[in-house]
Amino acid sequence: MPELRTEDRGGGAVRYRAVAVDIDGTLTDDDLILDCDAVNALRSLKSMGLEVILCSGNVLPIAYALSFYLGLRGPIVAENGGVIYHDRKIEVIADPGAALKAYEYLRTRANVRRLFTDRWRESEVGIYQDIPVGTVRDILRDFDVLVESSGFAIHIMAGRITKMDGIRRLAEIIGIKTDEIIAVGDGDNDAEMLKGCGYGICPANASENAKRSADHVTSLGNGSGFLEAVEHIKEMITK
Repeated sequence: MPELRTEDRGGGAVRYRAVAVDIDGTLTDDDLILDCDAVNALRSLKSMGLEVILCSGNVLPIAYALSFYLGLRGPIVAENGGVIYHDRKIEVIADPGAALKAYEYLRTRANVRRLFTDRWRESEVGIYQDIPVGTVRDILRDFDVLVESSGFAIHIMAGRITKMDGIRRLAEIIGIKTDEIIAVGDGDNDAEMLKGCGYGICPANASENAKRSADHVTSLGNGSGFLEAVEHIKEMITK
């Protein structure tokens, strides 16, 4: 196994110990089909001794199944930070009440549909992108919710919880610091974790908000961009 090294980013040495990775658009193509080369690259990070955290806007059952069958079987941040999983324990850190109330109001103002996977959603509301995310934000401006797009769906998040909140809680549980985590993601809903973790990488297909929040943007997109990100990570942490 390669020796992990520390990196001095101006505020002291950092030893990266984990990688938080978005799924949709980062490990998949635009049709949400997994890139097998990206999957192998993800598993190579685990073999190097890094904790691999799947960090998704999707529901826990889907993220858990992916983690299990890919052989990762590690921590998971689901529902954009509203639900976390570690060592067979689940913690819901966002009360969905505000999101549900906002959604019911939204239905009176626009023709919207909840995602099929919302039958398993516990902390937020996800809707299909039938209307612009800006329109949803405008309609729900008086509600205590955060409205973000993953690029594939619109998420109404109660209490303004983000993936970064889930990462902070998970970092406490597994005993690491957030600045010891490298984040990789492509959507507006990844921006906070790209900015809040120790180092942020996004593929070329990322939203402009994600790119502004990242430390490094790859030259390629989707799974090919993730392969490039993994090579960048390896250069950062190995001798």
